[in-house]
Amino acid sequence: MEPFLHSFPKVVNTLQIVGCHFGLQPTGWHFPRHHHHLYELLYCMEGEVIQELNRETVTVRQGDWLLIKSGVRHQSTNTSAALFGYFNVHFDLDDADLRSLLGASAYRHIPAHVAGQSQLQHYVGELEAMMRRSREQIARTPDPQQLTLRFEDKLLLQSYTLLIIHGVLALLRTQADTDSPRPATTPVPSKDATLFAADAAHAIEEQLSLGLCEEASVAGVAKQLNLSRSQCSKLFSKVYGLSPRQYVSRQKLNLAKELLVTTNLPMAEIAEKLGFHSASHFSRQFRRWTGQSPSDFRPKHFI
Repeated sequence: MEPFLHSFPKVVNTLQIVGCHFGLQPTGWHFPRHHHHLYELLYCMEGEVIQELNRETVTVRQGDWLLIKSGVRHQSTNTSAALFGYFNVHFDLDDADLRSLLGASAYRHIPAHVAGQSQLQHYVGELEAMMRRSREQIARTPDPQQLTLRFEDKLLLQSYTLLIIHGVLALLRTQADTDSPRPATTPVPSKDATLFAADAAHAIEEQLSLGLCEEASVAGVAKQLNLSRSQCSKLFSKVYGLSPRQYVSRQKLNLAKELLVTTNLPMAEIAEKLGFHSASHFSRQFRRWTGQSPSDFRPKHFI
């Protein structure tokens, strides 16, 4: 046999793990809207939770996983009658290829029947067992509030976190071909958005969603943030994939549909709520958006 030497490439990467924990939350629990500069993985161990991500709502049920891209605004609410039990970890890696895969979408939802084909539940179980050992250890110390890990457990924490990331990415690769397209009304953040752009765009989005007044809101928000209107539009478009005006139009359309379907408010009052000058102005714009009048869209029992 001829001698040979096969070597792996050098690997010099940093894994950052923040906020890795297990939790159990009651009915009515709510974590307010926020964003951070880390990737986030959420595993629903029992119950379910409503996640709002960039104004889009996703229900995460028992056995489901959710990967959230850094910079994405999100909030959590337990509206069910059951307790919500979960595993959660915030992390970052300085490997460019991995970051590209992790940041390909604003979020990725992996349902339980797909996650069940992997070892993810086993890895979480190992971390939970390590957490129990650590809790038993600190219960015997003078300062039970201070959780410390042995050196070998620190290695295990990093190892199982990397295995979880690997498992999630492997599932996403196989799931990619079967995923349905994202709804047309969902803003898709750009992969090239910087952290500054994400922060600024989220601040703009927050103000736009509160006002929903087209021209005045965009100009007013830009002034409030000490940005030119051009800078405001460029930063927002880079993160959300559409202009502030387009975003406002989509939000108004969604709210208009909700008001038409769930209330019996007169057209003039709906128009006023949405910032239109008159019911006829609202009707013309709604027809441009949908191809039908508000009256035709509204359920017949409201007419």
